[in-house]
Amino acid sequence: MKKTIIALIIITFFGCTKNESKEIEYKQQQAVQQQDTNKVKVLNFGTMHLSGSGDAYASTTNSNDSVVKHKLQKVIDKLVAFKPTVICIEIPWESNDHIAATYKKYIKDQTHRLNWSEEVNVLGLEVGRLSNTKRIYGIDNPSGLEWGRLVEMANTKKEDSIFLKNILDGYEGFYKLDILEQFKKMNSTEYKRETFDLYNFLATTYETEEKRYEGSEIVAGFYKRNLQMYTNFRAIPLSKDDRVLIILGTTHTAYLDEFIGNSSLYHLENAEEYTNF
Repeated sequence: MKKTIIALIIITFFGCTKNESKEIEYKQQQAVQQQDTNKVKVLNFGTMHLSGSGDAYASTTNSNDSVVKHKLQKVIDKLVAFKPTVICIEIPWESNDHIAATYKKYIKDQTHRLNWSEEVNVLGLEVGRLSNTKRIYGIDNPSGLEWGRLVEMANTKKEDSIFLKNILDGYEGFYKLDILEQFKKMNSTEYKRETFDLYNFLATTYETEEKRYEGSEIVAGFYKRNLQMYTNFRAIPLSKDDRVLIILGTTHTAYLDEFIGNSSLYHLENAEEYTNF
């Protein structure tokens, strides 16, 4: 009899403990969900430049090709499904009056375009039009990157040269992929990590001990550009009901993922969920 009573007490104790644990877990989930409702939702989406890029490696995609247009429409449809109220594109911040005026015309007549790399029109303006987005901003602060100098320094050491060649060969293979596969890959966590690895590697390249920090100084300038893009993004007036779509070249996307994803102000959407074409 005593054994039975003891067993019942133990079962009751662990049952209560388990229920209390579930209740605590539920309350924690509720708190997180409540916290997220006060955060601005941001979809930070990477793209290739569809024209006019000065990048060392860039897409040769013809966005006017009928097959390419059909595939790009699939990307557009996914971004429209996010229902953005605000869109940010890779155009200088000081051009925002021009962007607003052009977008207003574009809504009525799609022959009006922004004279920048074509993805700002194909994706930025078109997603905005179809989503009834009210505001589009440029958040870039362009600055040069001495890519050739970084490559030159990397090639002074055999092991660095081999590492860089493998990366650059991968870029060449990447741009031979179907355009939808490119979008899938460039918005993956793995690809963004590889991007960070490349730039962190280049930051450590140098030719002589006297100029040990030359690579880091060059890459620091690029980091500064991305941080200034984030500064411009932060300057946009937003409410918790806004849904922000950022469309940038993939390297910038990787950096802004870090800035936005580690901020208590924003909820960073998983971009991979928008590449299931």
